[in-house]
Amino acid sequence: MFRTNETWRVVRVAALGITVGVLAATAAAQPPPPPETFTGTTANTSAPGVDLRINVLRWSEEADREAVLSTIEPALEGAVAGEGETISDALQELQTVGFIWTGGSLGYALKYTHRTELPDGGEHIVLVTDRPLGLWDRNGPWRDGDTEPRDFTVVDLRLDAEGNGEGRMSLASPLVIDAEQQTVGLGGDQPVPVHLENAKREPLPYWAR
Repeated sequence: MFRTNETWRVVRVAALGITVGVLAATAAAQPPPPPETFTGTTANTSAPGVDLRINVLRWSEEADREAVLSTIEPALEGAVAGEGETISDALQELQTVGFIWTGGSLGYALKYTHRTELPDGGEHIVLVTDRPLGLWDRNGPWRDGDTEPRDFTVVDLRLDAEGNGEGRMSLASPLVIDAEQQTVGLGGDQPVPVHLENAKREPLPYWAR
């Protein structure tokens, strides 16, 4: 009787091990969730008509937001992040959470992704790159007027409930900290021209809906 019970115990343990292994292998074989994708076409910049594609791999968590906001805050007064360090340098040290593609083979890393639902069912999205958009393009960093571009870019998208809208960028706009939403904003009391026309959220692939 002892041997029979012991045999069944060994069988159950082995079966449990096989089951755990199969579940782990199945989980590992699952594809990662697709990025949330947004598109738009540049306007009112030194490089109009460029089709952008934005891939958000994940939304920044609270600790990530605090790190980015504290990094950008010196730029509100035209300062650098630290002695001998630019805002871009500091942002490059943070984890990449997405990319902006401008048609070339190199994407601009997103270091900050923040989404707020709007009362009308739309969404307000703020993104921060660690480089000025257009840096690797033929005509260099994009400009809005004669103002020198910053060494990073803030992108502000506002979409309606259908996922359509427009976007603005920090090419020449003042930066502000939105204390209520705990994010970075553009313009303050000053109007900011539209820099991304026909902005929209792309639908997820059918298998991820």
